[in-house]
Amino acid sequence: MQRRHALLILLALLVALALQGAGCAQELKPRIEVAAPADNAVLRGVTDVRVALADVPADSLSTTRAFVSLGGPPWVEMKREGEGNTWTVQFDTTAYPNGPAKMLFMAWGPKTKRLGMTALVTIQNGLQCYFADLHSHTSYSDGTLYPADAHLYAREVAKLDVFVLTDHLESVDDAEWADMREQAWKANEEGRFVSFPGLEWTKAYGHANIYDPAGRKFPNDFEGMWKAAAESGAIVKINHPFYPDPINGVNPWNNLAYSELADSVVELMEVRSTKEEEAYIQALKAGWHLAAEGSSDTHSPNWGNAGTWTGILAPSLTRRCIWEALRNRQVFSTRDRNCRLFLWVNGAPMGAIVETPAASVAVTVDVADPDAQESIAKIELYENGAVVATDEPKTAARRWEITRTPAAGKHFYFVRITQGDGNMIWSAPVWVTVGG
Repeated sequence: MQRRHALLILLALLVALALQGAGCAQELKPRIEVAAPADNAVLRGVTDVRVALADVPADSLSTTRAFVSLGGPPWVEMKREGEGNTWTVQFDTTAYPNGPAKMLFMAWGPKTKRLGMTALVTIQNGLQCYFADLHSHTSYSDGTLYPADAHLYAREVAKLDVFVLTDHLESVDDAEWADMREQAWKANEEGRFVSFPGLEWTKAYGHANIYDPAGRKFPNDFEGMWKAAAESGAIVKINHPFYPDPINGVNPWNNLAYSELADSVVELMEVRSTKEEEAYIQALKAGWHLAAEGSSDTHSPNWGNAGTWTGILAPSLTRRCIWEALRNRQVFSTRDRNCRLFLWVNGAPMGAIVETPAASVAVTVDVADPDAQESIAKIELYENGAVVATDEPKTAARRWEITRTPAAGKHFYFVRITQGDGNMIWSAPVWVTVGG
C-alpha cells in the first residue's frame, strides 16, 4: 500500500514537471514586442519605429529580417541594432493614407519562421495638391497612337502627377487590355508619377470611367455595371453628364435619379462648365455623394495638356494615397493647371461626410495660384446647391473663413472659384449635419 502511494506521488511529480516544462516552452515562444510607437498613437511625418524580437534563438538573430508597414504595401525593412535583438527604422508615414490604421510588423528567420504583431495608430499628415488627367483615349478605341505613347507623354511632356488612360471597353480586346494594364504599371513611379489602368463604359444612356477594374467586360445596364464595379473594388466616375440635354432621345443617367448601390461606388462626376455644374448640383440635391472632377476626355496626342485637369489632395504621391483620395472624393475640377484649392468645413476636408451633428458650419477656403499674373476674381460658397456667400479678393492667393448657421438638418457645401481670366475651379462638397 505504501509502495503504491509512493508511486502515485512520483507520478504526480513527473506530471507536474512535464506541465511546468510545457509552460516554460510556451513562455519562450519567439514573439515581436513593440517598443515604439505606442498603441493608439497619432503619427505624422517620419517617425521612429522600434521592436524587439523576444525569445528568438541567438544564433538566428543575424539572419532574421524584420519589416513594418501600415496595412499593406509598401513594406519597409528594419535594421538590427548592433548584436542585440532590437530592430529600428525611421518610418515615413506620408507614404500611406490618413486615418486609423494597423501598423503591421513581420519577421522571418531560419528558426523563428514567421512572426507577426500589430499596433493600432492614427495617421494625420498634411495634404498636398497633385494634378491629374483621369479620362483620355488612344487608338485602342477612338483616339490616336498607343498606351505606351500616352503614358510617356503624360509623364515626360505634360509632366502630370497622376494619369489614367480610359479607352472605351466596348472597343478593347483581351490583348489590348493586357497592354493597357502593363503600360500603366510600368509607367508608375512612386513619388513622381502615379498611373492606374482604366476603361470607359459607353452607352447611349450614360458614359462612365471605371478605375482599376478586375476585367474589361461589364454588364450593359446601370445596376449590373455598378454591382460588378463594387464587387471588384473599382471606383466609378460619371462622364460628361450633359444634363438636362438628352443623348439619342434618352436622358443620360436616368435623369440622375439616386441609387444607393451607385452611390456606394460612384465617387466622381466631370464638372468642367456651368452646364455640367447644373448636373452636378442636380445629383447632389438628389442625394449623391460626388466630387467635381475635371479630366479632359482627350482623343488627341496631348494627354495632360488639353486645358482641364483634376486636382487631388493626398499626403504624398503614392498609389495608395492617390487611390484613397479618389475613394474619399478629395478632388477638385480645375481649368488652371497649377492653382491649388483646399476646402474645410468644420475641420473636415473636401469630400468628407461628417456624421457628428454641429451647432453651426465653419467654412475655410484656401486658394493660391503661384503665377503672379493670375488673380482670384471671385469665390462663391454653395449651400445645398445655391450661392449663399461671395468673396472677391482680386489677389493670387486668398484664405477666406466664414461661418453659417443653417436650419437643423443635413447640408452640403462646395465652392466655385472664378479667376481673372475666366477659368473656373469647382471643389468637392463636404456633407454636414446641423442640430440634433
